[in-house]
Amino acid sequence: GNADFSMYTEVGRGEAIKKGSAYMSVWMYIIRELEAAIHECKNDCTVANCNDEPVNSWDEGVAFYTGSLEGTDGSGQGVFPYSLADKRCENFRTCGDLAEETSGTSHVNIQILAQFVDGKRNLLAGKCDAARQNKERIEQLMAVPLVQGTIRYAYVTDLGNDPSEKPEAEGATFAAAVLPLVSACDEDAATTIYNNMKVGQNGAANFVTVKNAFESVYACMNIRCADVGGLYDATTGDYMNHAQPCGSTESSSNSKTVGLAVGLSIGGVALIAIIVLLSRRYCGSHSNVTTNTDVAGGDKMVA
Repeated sequence: GNADFSMYTEVGRGEAIKKGSAYMSVWMYIIRELEAAIHECKNDCTVANCNDEPVNSWDEGVAFYTGSLEGTDGSGQGVFPYSLADKRCENFRTCGDLAEETSGTSHVNIQILAQFVDGKRNLLAGKCDAARQNKERIEQLMAVPLVQGTIRYAYVTDLGNDPSEKPEAEGATFAAAVLPLVSACDEDAATTIYNNMKVGQNGAANFVTVKNAFESVYACMNIRCADVGGLYDATTGDYMNHAQPCGSTESSSNSKTVGLAVGLSIGGVALIAIIVLLSRRYCGSHSNVTTNTDVAGGDKMVA
């Protein structure tokens, strides 16, 4: 779109430059290296080391995904897509093997690294078509932190009541990075997100509208609600207002409270029914007072 960053000070421009470099330029170069590996791959090659060149390109893609600052175990503080996935998983409660934690390695990174390893094996074995499937899955998973980033800054500039240029520039850049993928699925959804997140929106973004537009294309993008998660407030132990994962109508704590209340209510009704049934059986078989005598005497007791 017509993103005129000249309206920003160095603060907004700096955010656009940093995030645009890492999550647009580097993001695309990772895909380029993986595509190069598949292009160079020789199917069913039986000659020793014949697929070393594509493996080298694949490894370069991995290097650009993680960067050098992560260290050998991913515990460092990087600035490339790997680091972004770990940061966003803390915001959306999608860290860990089950994507249910707020710290540690993101579920997205766990899945992507597994695809990188499997793809390298496929290249070495000359299984080029299988390696392409690995590449396509990596690309789909790499979109998740971009979606999370856009949703996060839609919230900040709307319900978070911070329409300043810093979060606006961050949101606009995240949106610019992911909108081509959204548009490939649904141009109307992409337009909706763009109109809400564009440069110069000045607090006009509607968080719920942006969230719904993204959720409408999850299936097409081959990502799940559980992959994206919901904006989570670790201090309260609950999701933020209107920010639960899609498919969830209640926040985690509210769901537990409602479930407990319903369970106790059902249990109470069942217990009362049992007591009434037993009382009727007991009175009907052992009482010496007949119904006629009872009524004649003015009693209201029911046998």
